[in-house]
Amino acid sequence: MIATQLILVEGPPGSGKSTTAYLLAEKIRRAGRSCACHLEWDADHPIPIGSDLALENVIATARQREAQMLDHWQRFARERQAGQTLSIVESRFWQTSLMLMYAGGHPLDGLFETQRQVVEALLPLKPVLILYTIDDLRAFTLRTIVVKEAEWQSGGFPGTWAGHIYAALDGAPWFAARGLSGEDAYLAFLEEWAGVCQRLYQRLPFQKIQINNPYLDWAGSARQVDAFLNLDVEEQTV
Repeated sequence: MIATQLILVEGPPGSGKSTTAYLLAEKIRRAGRSCACHLEWDADHPIPIGSDLALENVIATARQREAQMLDHWQRFARERQAGQTLSIVESRFWQTSLMLMYAGGHPLDGLFETQRQVVEALLPLKPVLILYTIDDLRAFTLRTIVVKEAEWQSGGFPGTWAGHIYAALDGAPWFAARGLSGEDAYLAFLEEWAGVCQRLYQRLPFQKIQINNPYLDWAGSARQVDAFLNLDVEEQTV
């Protein structure tokens, strides 16, 4: 397997990040290696930011928590470097950190500098990034909303998933500055953020892979990830 202690998984909502992280962890454990999987809103996440149910507050405080977030990443890197466990972190590298800072009005130059500092802290772990991208992001997101609504209702949460997201975003500086709200605002923001991700991606100094439209061929996308990681689930460590 590729020499790394940290696999980062990023991409738009609904693109398969959580499923990929979970299945990768299972494969890596079957290959005989200790693996910890940290999903987006895990309560015990090593880079804590708050609760999804308090998303409006998470966004409002994102810039204020920047130094604290860096401290968490630095501590995480020191702890993981001292052990043998491989960590998989879904969404926290960009989506629930830099993206929420951007929604909160953080300028691009500031985002690039924050990424530089986080990357500097993580480099001893020889991190790698898996990035999912979507061509028709607007159509894909509208389909994702339907799926998220069903999950939200089955979880017994109040209201609707879309309403929860829109309420959290509508008052954020990025949206207020553009006079946008609701579904159109959410779609416009995700499309702009996808462009920011490409700029962040180009600046990364470590190994990375970008997989386009993974939902069109989940099995093929999984094979690309396995090949990138040089992951052989039949191979057992001694």
